[in-house]
Amino acid sequence: MGTSTAWQRAGRAVRQGAPGLATTPGRPNWRPDPSGGMGGQPWPAPPGSFRPPAQRSNPLKKVLAAVMTLVAAALVGLVVVNLVVGSGTAVAYQNDSYKVPPPDENPPPLPAPDTYGQARQWITANKLYDQSMPLPIRCELKPITDQSTDAELTTHLNDLMACLVRAWEPPVTAAGYQIVRPSVTIYGDSVTTKCGKAGGGNAFYCPADQQVYYSRTLPDVVADLKGSKWGPDLVLAHEFGHAVQARTGILISADGLEQQAGMKTAEGLEMSRRVETQADCFSGLFLRATSQSLGIRQSDVPAMEVIFVAIGDDTLSQDPAIESTHGHGDNRLYWARQGLGTSQVGKCNTFTAPSGKVK
Repeated sequence: MGTSTAWQRAGRAVRQGAPGLATTPGRPNWRPDPSGGMGGQPWPAPPGSFRPPAQRSNPLKKVLAAVMTLVAAALVGLVVVNLVVGSGTAVAYQNDSYKVPPPDENPPPLPAPDTYGQARQWITANKLYDQSMPLPIRCELKPITDQSTDAELTTHLNDLMACLVRAWEPPVTAAGYQIVRPSVTIYGDSVTTKCGKAGGGNAFYCPADQQVYYSRTLPDVVADLKGSKWGPDLVLAHEFGHAVQARTGILISADGLEQQAGMKTAEGLEMSRRVETQADCFSGLFLRATSQSLGIRQSDVPAMEVIFVAIGDDTLSQDPAIESTHGHGDNRLYWARQGLGTSQVGKCNTFTAPSGKVK
């Protein structure tokens, strides 16, 4: 193995862009030096200094709005919401005494595996999978609207981030890892971060600074987010899912293995989809845990489900046969439902799922 390593790192997004475009700051692109370790050889150096990605094409193109039909609302997972909300008794919120820290602008380094073998173990048998999401979690926020100002959206999403940290702190800590609270930056047509320059119509977690960025123009790309009652919350929960993956070693392990396989190979693309669909599942875990305090009802579920379908590779590309980086809408919805239907983090282990479930 060579002594030097070269990394290019970018962020993980709810959408990388229209399928088929080059990778962008919508997802990590951590490239070990071509002469570096393979198989059981040492893993490339863990994150320290991050390099922005090379100039690439626009991360997202405006796509024609797909004509969507409402998916079935008979979702077993959110039956729990009805049972809890209708109890009429005092709510025993979990982890309520935990003091959520302020956003950390100088977070500790991300954990990284030593070998590719360890990387495979971290994604398939991570100790995080042995944990449970506490239920219910307090998150007393009102839905944000399309008419909100940047300041209002910034306040809402940063407050929601505090709820995400409160919900995820117990399982992440119990697994032996350290949780970090990211800040949320609202931007318009473009933003330059430590992960490089990202275009508008995006939302992404940047592992270079471990912060989250949310474009005001995202609904211009995903039309079903326009007027969505819980759209921004769903998106942020997905992005924090990537933060959870990063803080538990899953993200860097999966992306290193993706690089090893080749990012454009069938194996590499499948690894990327396993990462993204797991973030969808993590999003569902959080929405379930906070559904009572947020006021999510069964009647809200169809519109939420439509969003997961709308961000599928096949929906955005209008190509039902495409095999790209994020997964088909039906599979993204499947994993979101997995999260909505459980408090067991292990139910979100996409890395041991059949390939057909992450297509």
